[in-house]
Amino acid sequence: MNAQIDPIFFQQTHVRGLSNPAATGKGGDIYAGMNIRQQWIGFPGPSTQAILAHGFLSPYQSGVGLSAIFHDDGPLNSKNIKINYAFFIPFNDVAFLSLGAGLGFLGNLYKGGDYFIARDPDDEAVPLEAHSKLLPDFDFGFEFNTHIFEFGGAITHITYGYHDQITVRPMRNFIAYSRFKQPLNNNWDVIPGVTWQYNRKVNTFEITTGLRYNNNFCADFSYRNPMNLGVALGINLYENFRAVYSYDYGFDYLSSYNSGSHEITISYRLDMNKTYIKNKLRFFSWRMF
Repeated sequence: MNAQIDPIFFQQTHVRGLSNPAATGKGGDIYAGMNIRQQWIGFPGPSTQAILAHGFLSPYQSGVGLSAIFHDDGPLNSKNIKINYAFFIPFNDVAFLSLGAGLGFLGNLYKGGDYFIARDPDDEAVPLEAHSKLLPDFDFGFEFNTHIFEFGGAITHITYGYHDQITVRPMRNFIAYSRFKQPLNNNWDVIPGVTWQYNRKVNTFEITTGLRYNNNFCADFSYRNPMNLGVALGINLYENFRAVYSYDYGFDYLSSYNSGSHEITISYRLDMNKTYIKNKLRFFSWRMF
């Protein structure tokens, strides 16, 4: 009952703004994307849908956006909707730092005993009755970027601690990540990275190696503990319209009951602020697909 409420996206590098508000507006353009994850094929219920939209306001050197995550794992249904803001600080046209905050609400619905056979009807950890809670929710994050390096971190559900955890209340979640781009030639780049997430009960890390071709094609290969392997393939379908598909499979106790997980991200970018970025934030437009 003390697992994470935040879903872990396999394609988290493509939808970074869902976990870190400091990525809001990054790229200097208008972005809109949708992510669908079908978890543990073979189990009824577990699925996640997410929407992310943001843009960059050059007069204020800021990014603003909206994120929404709808997660259903069977007994628990959650809706997390936030308005996100990020402020960007350039460093002599060599790097930039962004600081971000998210403000919104988290609505959790516990569906009750329909999903459990209670051995002890008086066990308060597994209540038989359905109940729900609507809570204010806050996130904070940062991100530091150069033209070949990225490092960031965030805290979600920042106002809720370990002792606040109940069936429908979130636990504070920590995330940190880093990756860098190594050009192989004029067309190909290799992008290794690592991501860590922690909430005092669940401690996960992920190692990813990505290949990019002219920023029009991507292939990512990932390992996440304990023994979860996956691959993602993405392509630029038309101009800035992109699609990414991934499949991951966990070699654990559940592997004999499911056939892995599928995830799809569809996004579109509308180029904006080209003159501003060229003159003031040259590396701000760097994208790793």
